[in-house]
Amino acid sequence: MIPTPPPPHRLPHAPAPVSRQDEPGTADRPPGPGFWAVTRHADALRVLQDPATYSSLPGPGELPLLTRLLSHQDPPQHTRLRDHAARALTPGRVERFTATARERARTLLTRALDTARATGGVLDLATAVSHPYTSLNLADLLGIPHADRRRLPGWTGPHALEDTTGYARHLIVHRRRYPDDDLTTVLAHNARLTSDELEMLVPLLLTTGLAPMHDAAAGGLALLAEHPEAYGKLRDGTAELAPAIEELLRLHPPLLTVRRTAATDTELSGHRIRRGDKVVVCLPAAHHDEQVFTAPDRLDLARTPNPHLSLGAGPHLCLGADFARLQLRVLYEEVLRALPELRLAGPLPPTGSGVTNGVGSLPVRAG
Repeated sequence: MIPTPPPPHRLPHAPAPVSRQDEPGTADRPPGPGFWAVTRHADALRVLQDPATYSSLPGPGELPLLTRLLSHQDPPQHTRLRDHAARALTPGRVERFTATARERARTLLTRALDTARATGGVLDLATAVSHPYTSLNLADLLGIPHADRRRLPGWTGPHALEDTTGYARHLIVHRRRYPDDDLTTVLAHNARLTSDELEMLVPLLLTTGLAPMHDAAAGGLALLAEHPEAYGKLRDGTAELAPAIEELLRLHPPLLTVRRTAATDTELSGHRIRRGDKVVVCLPAAHHDEQVFTAPDRLDLARTPNPHLSLGAGPHLCLGADFARLQLRVLYEEVLRALPELRLAGPLPPTGSGVTNGVGSLPVRAG
């Protein structure tokens, strides 16, 4: 086993559950005004569940384009649009993807294993399997034509928001003209949604469904590769996969931080927060809160309850949470079936930022 450094559970200079942090400048960005770092689970919940006090609207200096995303809206506008999207993303629509997802996972795994066994015995489980698997599942869900799917890798980069916003207009027009059994078709034919609202929803589904799912899927597999005893328990059936998925999400949240802006003067954990202050929830720290999680550093496949925040909380609870869990379950089942052991064949270079928790490469032995 080749270990990787543990994630920072707390900011190294965070002396309290809520602490004021500086924002040093970089080569291409001037210093910021600072922010409040929130590291305790109860405080994180309070921030995420109270949009009247802690707003999701973009703060000063952030991209104006963010205002067009549902994730950067507050109730009541957010509530109305989210309800329309939730009614389109029904449990039945999600469940219909099970067979397709399973066939895709098996095909990608078989191809990657055959190539690895013929070329040295190592495969990159992230780039060859989990990344294309989650990308193509999302493309099916949203009805992205096959000719456009070559664009998917570019929609996880620094210009993803601009690119997906532009593409959304094209996709909406296409699905109005050529309807199919997909989410964009349902939304595009909803007469109660304006064009602007549609162009807010579709890019959100693209951006939140691509990179975060890449990181969640590969991150869970990386944890299992680092814990062979846990992988063995899942493979022989002595541990159940459903609670294991929640534990993997707790220990590897696809997002490291969630930002809010104080909409009014308030108090949090004894600190006075002023209107306009940035408040940043640190998810790894909240997920290692000993008041909530017993032995939080331990990978406990049967941990219950497991109130992790990796899929959000409050009004911004992930719209695609059921779809995310289905994808993870099917992928992990197929990896468990195909690989008797999950053994790392090299280091895991981090590819995330201060916000994302990326796994760009996952080299494992083909067996």
